[in-house]
Amino acid sequence: MFRQSLMCGVVLLALSACEQYAQVDLKRQAPGATAEEIPETVLITGSLVGPPGPRLAYTHDLAIEMADAMVAPRFERGRDACLEDRSLNCNLLEASITVGNANARVRPRASLSVRLPHDSVMRFESLLLEPLPGEAPGEPSLRRSSTTAEDLTFQISDTERRLAQATDYRERLTVLSRRGDAKVDELIKVQQSLSEVQSSIEAMTVETRQLNTRVDTELLNITLGAYEPLTSVSSPLGSAWRDAARALGESTASAFLFVVVLLPWLPLIALGGLALVWLWRFMRKLRRQKESAAAA
Repeated sequence: MFRQSLMCGVVLLALSACEQYAQVDLKRQAPGATAEEIPETVLITGSLVGPPGPRLAYTHDLAIEMADAMVAPRFERGRDACLEDRSLNCNLLEASITVGNANARVRPRASLSVRLPHDSVMRFESLLLEPLPGEAPGEPSLRRSSTTAEDLTFQISDTERRLAQATDYRERLTVLSRRGDAKVDELIKVQQSLSEVQSSIEAMTVETRQLNTRVDTELLNITLGAYEPLTSVSSPLGSAWRDAARALGESTASAFLFVVVLLPWLPLIALGGLALVWLWRFMRKLRRQKESAAAA
């Protein structure tokens, strides 16, 4: 009889945890208050807070152009500032650079990806855009800047709600596991349920922490490149030069192919031309003979 009662209690607790959790904790925070008397609040990590606003995760993309020789120093400045300046609270996620090679026609290029608190984003951007020794005023040039925001409000609230429900369910299972009159097989089943819900709690805790980190900070992706010369394939003049070269190559290839195809027919064409010349001369000679006979 006790065994059936215990198992029924576990099932009922699992089913009722989702519905009863918010009301139980709200009453615990406000003893003696009814559900109608409790203000509209949201329970997050066990405490009462006001209705949250939009939880946005910002991502910024910057493209900066400069002289070839300034790509590496500016890349090192941004990387070192993120790693060494503790006031920025910067996390370096990615840093890569391609060293230029004039002989191989490889232009220098670098990229940085950092995560910063809201109040450090403008400082870091200003640091990158500040002229280096040897640069003229107005250099480097900010070629592209874009900002996107992802709304994580529902995702965060849903994860926190499921985490709170799982935590309450774990507490109820813990109470059942401490009953001294429970049998061994019943305790084993309760411990299995505890292990499963604990794994879920840990996974949701990590997910919640990652989502909150994305909201509390901003992702900044920076591309550092060299100025494009006038003859570059990406410039209008370079594009026109490239198209002209392609057109000339295609025309030359077509003419060469035509000559190759025509070459076996040249002897026949020559014989046909000689035959036409002979026929024309013969017809001319014949016409003259007729004219002479008519005159006589």
